[in-house]
Amino acid sequence: MIDGRLSLAWGMAAGLVLAGPLLPLLAAPPVRGAGDGPVLVLTPPWGDALQVVADAGGRPVGPGQSWLGLLATPETADLTADFPAALRASGAWAVLNGRVVAALCGWTG
Repeated sequence: MIDGRLSLAWGMAAGLVLAGPLLPLLAAPPVRGAGDGPVLVLTPPWGDALQVVADAGGRPVGPGQSWLGLLATPETADLTADFPAALRASGAWAVLNGRVVAALCGWTG
């Protein structure tokens, strides 16, 4: 029989390993507007991320998307300040700073 403390230690270690890549994203400054660059739009896997972005008045950035979201930018300059709020209202789970995500992936530009 496995000791409860050992199970707890393994569970905590697994949680840290799985949460590690998310910590820099959660520590990133909040998105107040899209004027500084693209935003990472996180959507439910069963939803249509392209439709969420289109409903918010934006367009995808880049050649593709992941199963959980995509990079997007507003279609017109007048949506710059309200774009993150429009994305959330269209069904996005979260809107993160796209520049931080790009830096984590090693992109500089």
